[in-house]
Amino acid sequence: MSMDSEDPVACPARITLDAAQLAFFGELPVPAPSVQSELGCELERGHPGSHAALGQQVEETMWWVQWTLSASEINPYTWCPVRQDPVAEDRDDLDCTLFVGHPGGHSSLKHGWRSNEAA
Repeated sequence: MSMDSEDPVACPARITLDAAQLAFFGELPVPAPSVQSELGCELERGHPGSHAALGQQVEETMWWVQWTLSASEINPYTWCPVRQDPVAEDRDDLDCTLFVGHPGGHSSLKHGWRSNEAA
């Protein structure tokens, strides 16, 4: 089911990475073109649990920064396997761009949606 929005309602939470987190990303085997020091939560507004933002992808592993008001950590995940149904008009908008097991609705480059499938 579509959330009927061109722009998903994203969580407004943000985090500024500390020197150790930036160093971690800098030491990964595939350097990112530009590691952002400030990241915004990529989950839907009102999601349960910690906030999350993609820090960097190395081959099939995505390194996600997850945080609460009191702590933050970097965790490895793979892509969420859920695909938008019915088939999206744009190929880049088919797959959920979040991590496997993420809370809340799914999200692609342009749309958010809910699915009966588990994340």
